[in-house]
Amino acid sequence: MEYLRRLQECHEKHISIKQAFFRIGMTDDGKPLKQLKDQEEFSALVNWAINKLPLFQSMDLRLKVSGIIYETLLYKCGGQVRVGKIRRKDQVGAIAYDWPEGAVYDSLKVDMITASVYRADIINAAKMNGKLLTRQEIEKQENSQREWHSAIQETIPKIKLVQTERNCWDVVLTEEERELIEEFLEV
Repeated sequence: MEYLRRLQECHEKHISIKQAFFRIGMTDDGKPLKQLKDQEEFSALVNWAINKLPLFQSMDLRLKVSGIIYETLLYKCGGQVRVGKIRRKDQVGAIAYDWPEGAVYDSLKVDMITASVYRADIINAAKMNGKLLTRQEIEKQENSQREWHSAIQETIPKIKLVQTERNCWDVVLTEEERELIEEFLEV
């Protein structure tokens, strides 16, 4: 419950996650994530977000309190990790993450965390319907979600950024993008 309160303070009072969780440490960074208890898993992910989350990237952070899963989005910008709004995710009996075999702290990547969250959501949805899925069924559903997500991502144009001498980032628009914006603003 204490960790949930601290996360809420980070979001509402704009306290950095580093300040809120400075006393939390890791016990063993070589231990597989699958074998960690809930609080150890949370500590490892907060530590990873503070120290290794790439700049301008985000990750889902889940916390289990009294069997209920709470979720927030951590976003790294300007050297600080920002905490998004905390929301209740799943009921008692749900899992927060489904880590692959052999995943340890040093091997973590944003994609691995995202995939673990997807698999946990698949498993939790099946549990709600009274089903137990095999690894093959979980992978099949995960792959179909990835294919759908990548198809959506292909249709969204990528924004191009250029760093200026003032160490700021400017958005570079193509001529087509400028015309679309002008058409939209004229209507």
